[in-house]
Amino acid sequence: MTSGRFWFPTCTLLLVGALLAASQGCGGGGGEPCSECPPIEGRYALELQEGPLPAACDGLTVVLPEGPLDMARQGSAVAAMLDGMTLRGTLYSTYNFNLVGSSLGAADGGIGGPESASLTGRYIPVLRDGGVPRLEGNWQGNFSGTSGGGTRRCAVTRSFTATPQ
Repeated sequence: MTSGRFWFPTCTLLLVGALLAASQGCGGGGGEPCSECPPIEGRYALELQEGPLPAACDGLTVVLPEGPLDMARQGSAVAAMLDGMTLRGTLYSTYNFNLVGSSLGAADGGIGGPESASLTGRYIPVLRDGGVPRLEGNWQGNFSGTSGGGTRRCAVTRSFTATPQ
């Protein structure tokens, strides 16, 4: 026989979890793709946050992107070019965006640069007269190299800001 004393906390936790998941939107992208999209297109100066490389990257050639970041938009579909890598994704009605790309098949083989990368962030419009819009978010690059007959992999994540050039 059960006492029922665990029913309320369990149901409360499940309900709170469901509400939090729903508030994240589809796929964590920020809701519905935009129908009235902000003017995200243009060339941006990219600045990655400084920091040490993860220990898993020791011995690998890791070259972080320097930019510029060129953004193009058609409806809610966004494409970007960053250090020779094309990234594609979606701009959402919340002004959040996500982009992913790969250097597989690139002419230089992605030497030093990432095999794949993603940008997730938000377009922040001009809030005051004389201000400039910007992008803020996270960049992640996935690197690999061979040593001792095996392949080693590492991922590097950095916060970024980008302002129009």
